[in-house]
Amino acid sequence: MDTDLQSAKIKPFIQNLHRQLDQLRPTLDSFTSKSLDDQLISTSDEMVKLDLINKYAYVLTSLMFAYMKVLGVKDTKGIAGELARVKEYMSKVTDLKLKLERKLNHVQDEKTRAKELMVSALNRGHDSPAISSANFKGKHTKFNQKDEKKDSLETMTNRIIKNKKTKGKIVKPSK
Repeated sequence: MDTDLQSAKIKPFIQNLHRQLDQLRPTLDSFTSKSLDDQLISTSDEMVKLDLINKYAYVLTSLMFAYMKVLGVKDTKGIAGELARVKEYMSKVTDLKLKLERKLNHVQDEKTRAKELMVSALNRGHDSPAISSANFKGKHTKFNQKDEKKDSLETMTNRIIKNKKTKGKIVKPSK
């Protein structure tokens, strides 16, 4: 009876372990669908490669640690040290990503500042562009295009007539 009570207490833990293993299986399948070398060759991004290697190391080390615990191995210092080393590498990669992100943000900020400075310099410190409706307020003379065409047509006709009279000599129009 005592063993039935113990097994009843352990069954929920075993069922929970099976559910977690079922959730882990797709992730492991994606890791093992190709060899690590093939996955590393297929990508050219160094950060992706670092992440992939760290994930492999973490999964393998964690599984080894869990397996040793299941077997009842008392001395897990070696595998625990390896797990700590892998976690340290993962934190270094995270720090590197943050550093690169800050650098990228800094470059973007510098570009934005440079653009604002150029716009400000071109606008001579004004908020609005130099050529705007505000700069064209006041009295302006409008020219009638029909009159201009008439004048230019008459002027050209007069030149041609004068040119014929002077027999090919070019005569400057009188003002």
